[in-house]
Amino acid sequence: MNTSKQINIMILLVFAAVIAAGAYTIWDPHRASEARTRQLELTLDRGAYLFAQNCRACHGDAGEGGAKGNRLVLAPPLNRLDLQGRKTAGGPVDLAAQNAAYKLVFNTITCGRVGKAMPTWGDTQGGPLNAEQITDLTIFITNGTAWGTAEKYANELSNTSHLTLTKALDSTSTVVAISNVTPLAKDTYIKIDNELMDVTAVDKSAGTVTVQRPSGNTKAAAHKAGAEVLVEPPILDPAKASITQPACGQLLPPAVPTTTGPAGTPTAVPTPAANAQQITIVGENILFDKTAITANASAPITITFDNKDAGVPHNIQFFNGNSNTAPSIGMTEIATGPVTQTLNLGTLKPGSYYYQCDVHPTTMYGTLTVQ
Repeated sequence: MNTSKQINIMILLVFAAVIAAGAYTIWDPHRASEARTRQLELTLDRGAYLFAQNCRACHGDAGEGGAKGNRLVLAPPLNRLDLQGRKTAGGPVDLAAQNAAYKLVFNTITCGRVGKAMPTWGDTQGGPLNAEQITDLTIFITNGTAWGTAEKYANELSNTSHLTLTKALDSTSTVVAISNVTPLAKDTYIKIDNELMDVTAVDKSAGTVTVQRPSGNTKAAAHKAGAEVLVEPPILDPAKASITQPACGQLLPPAVPTTTGPAGTPTAVPTPAANAQQITIVGENILFDKTAITANASAPITITFDNKDAGVPHNIQFFNGNSNTAPSIGMTEIATGPVTQTLNLGTLKPGSYYYQCDVHPTTMYGTLTVQ
């Protein structure tokens, strides 16, 4: 091969190398971006499954909160904008706010909340989840885009027995014919087409269960033969949900001074500020006597909640927004009436503050307007 041909070949090889290097330079950021996107998708998927396995029994299938999801009424909603670092749905993410929410959620899952219903989940504190699993869960909650995936996994976990209706069910019958009643027992909850039912008896020979319907805040409806029957987590009793085993150095909260209510029930009596605005809300016949109240932003607000329903548990919880999906700003404990409780909200900024009874959120609710 003569010298000129060798030179030409070398020039072509150098030119090809330059083009290849340029192409790789252009393609590499795209490849890295795709890898990050794929890694986030996998993390969210793992987090969604962990949520369905461990968290939905209290917080609802899609993080909607225990009261709305017919689970533990004390459990707050987790599908919230503030935990995602957002102010509006679909709005920009404030990274500082999201990072603060990440620390809060990670610490809460790891350590639980002594005196509340949130147990410790971190294996360093005696819980069942390791740091990697808690990280996946925390990213899932603070990202906030995969709640539909968690709900899908929840339905799959509720359908492991593959039960179906063998006969059509009208909207009033309490006897339900099911393909296999073996997995069911008294106090099992089943769900058919979004209607929740509480099993009160099982007849294995007849292949039927007797139910109380509807349960929770669902509505009774007719259901066709062949409809899917989901086996749901139990509705937990708030009175038995308080965690008393401290973790991460937490201490039990100090005892609150009490007096005695009309029926001998202990009643919390926090001391309100001297200049507080006093507002009384009465709960009676599973309704609030006031569904719209006003206050001003110049002084602290003290709520007196008077539960007059004998033998009926109520509480009152206030949210920083127009619905119970907003962050909670204060609540009384769930207590059986007749009983009077006091809640000090402090000084609030002008705006709307939704309130509800967590046990009866569909009938007991209202709005506090601060001017």
